[in-house]
Formats: sequence, C-alpha cells, structure tokens
Amino acid sequence: MHDGEKTGEETFRERNKMKAILTTLVDGVMAVSRDGIVTLANKAAEEIFKARHEGLVGRPFASLVSSQELNQMLEDVFETGRQIFTETALEQCLFRVQMAAINGEKGDVEGAVVVFHDVTDARKFDQMRSEFVANVSHELRTPLTAIKGFVETLLDGALEDKLICRRFLTIIEGENNRLTRLIDDLLTLSAIESRERKLTLKPVCLVTSIIQVMNILGPQAREKRLHLELIFNRDLPPVKADEDLVGQVLINLIDNAIKYTSPGGKIVIRVKRGGDQVFTSITDTGTGIPQESLPRLFERFYRVDKARSRELGGTGLGLAIVKHIVESHGGEVFVESELGKGSTFGFSLWVA
Repeated sequence: MHDGEKTGEETFRERNKMKAILTTLVDGVMAVSRDGIVTLANKAAEEIFKARHEGLVGRPFASLVSSQELNQMLEDVFETGRQIFTETALEQCLFRVQMAAINGEKGDVEGAVVVFHDVTDARKFDQMRSEFVANVSHELRTPLTAIKGFVETLLDGALEDKLICRRFLTIIEGENNRLTRLIDDLLTLSAIESRERKLTLKPVCLVTSIIQVMNILGPQAREKRLHLELIFNRDLPPVKADEDLVGQVLINLIDNAIKYTSPGGKIVIRVKRGGDQVFTSITDTGTGIPQESLPRLFERFYRVDKARSRELGGTGLGLAIVKHIVESHGGEVFVESELGKGSTFGFSLWVA
C-alpha cells in the first residue's frame, strides 16, 4: 500500500466522523452531484424538506426546490466553480443559501455543497426593531412638536396675555408628563426584557395587592361613578412573585379598565385557583375590542383607537409591560372581548 493511500478502516472512520459532524449541524447541508442528484444530506436538510422517512439521497435537487433562482445558482456553480449566496423563502421560512463547488483531483467541478441557514427569526427581529424605532420616534416627535409650537408662540408675544400663557403652559406640562411616562415605560420594558431587573420572588397575597391598587385608583373610579367589585375564595393560596412587579401589572390592567369603561359602568376583579396556578381576571363593561385586534393587543405601541389612547394618556406600552412581567414569572396573559359588551384581561401566576 502506498503512503498516500487510505485503508478501508480509515475511510470508514472518516465517513463516520463526517456523518457525526453533519448530524450535529443545525444548518441543512446537502451534496449534489454534477448531474443534479443529491448524494448526501444531513437530518437538518431532511427536516427542511420534510423528507425524514424517504430521505433526500438519490433524489434530483430540482424536484426538491421549486425556486428557479436556486436551480440556476446550482448550474452557475457547476459552470464557474464560484461560491454563491442568496436569501430565499422555502417551506414558509427564510433561508440564507450558500453553494460551493466540489472539485475533483484534476480541478474539475464534480458537484456542489449546498448549505441552508434559517434566518427567519433574525429577519423578524430586524423588522420588529425597525418598527420599534419608528414607533418610538413617532411617539417622541408628537409631544416634542407640540411643546416646540407652544413655546414659539409664547416667545412671539403670547407671554403678555396671562390667560393664554397659563393655558399654553398647562398644555406644555401635559405633553412633558406624557414624555416622562413614555420614557419610564421604555426603561421598564427594557429592564424586564434584558433581565436587568432581577425578580425578588416571595409569597405574595394577590388579594392584598389588588385591594392596595383599588385604593390607589379609587378616586378615578369614583369620578366616573364606576362600581368596582372583587370576588375571591377565602382559602386562596399566595403566589410566588415579585410584589412590586405584580403591583405594576394590576395597576396597568385595572387603570385600563377604568379608562375604557363608560361612566356608571362596572368592573369585576376575580381571583381563583386552578391547579398549581392562581388566575386573576379584570372584566369591564366598556366598549369592547374588535376580534381582529385581540392577537396584537400585547404588542408594543399597538393601539385599537390611537386618538383615544393618547387622549387618555396611554403610551402604548402598558400591555406589553404586563405581558413581559407575567411571562418572566412563568405565567401567561389572556384577553377576551366582544364589541359593545366589554372586555376581560387576565393573567396566571404559580402558587408559592
């Protein structure tokens, strides 16, 4: 045997090593011969093309991929020997596809390696980040534009009229407060998402927390002649939670119910145990929410009625904060609503 030749055992070990490496890769990898037949494919590739049982080896590449662009790319690799990259949609996901030539001993192209890297989540994140920046910019620009306009009017001579001056300064104060609320909510959301805000978990009596919030928001409810009712079982166990953050969840949800319930309406807060969890729900007799809006309610800056939300002092982040706080505790949020009949918002937390 010549020095450059490999034994059958060495070849077998190398194949097993290659197979093990390909199996652990999260990217889909396949080798395609010069005549367009798949000669090798890892499990990730089989999952992408939903071919776990029949496999991919021996099948024409063109029969797997309907994209004319990818088939043409493969031909280009065979012809030029160059590496080629693209992004394309496959099986409802977005993939970054890389193709590279497999060269023979004489330097000729014998086939190609095709790698599929799933970038669906990355692109969704990019889109969410862009939308978030656009929303923040818009939310900041609106009050700043108002403040700038009223300040310019005052500087142009309105300072001499005390009534106009007081009215304008009251509006400026209101816009400044709105900016402060927005920035506070942004910082809160950022701290929760990045886990900078560490949870201080301890047994918390939800009923006590709810009563405290009802006392805080009582004046707002009385001003609108709203009837607030709390229903719970006496043997309700405490939950394992961060008391301050749970208080923030309750304030956001009950405050929303008060804001969007017409004068003389009713808000019922129910707390009950279900297995190893405690469920809290806030039901109001407000105007309700369209069904198509329900899946998006907990998104940042999503508003059903933008004009009314801003008028009531909403930042568009309250429900997103609620969702992140509850989920950081391992719980879930939920909402049910019907136009003209009111809404029910709620969340679950684990028993301590």
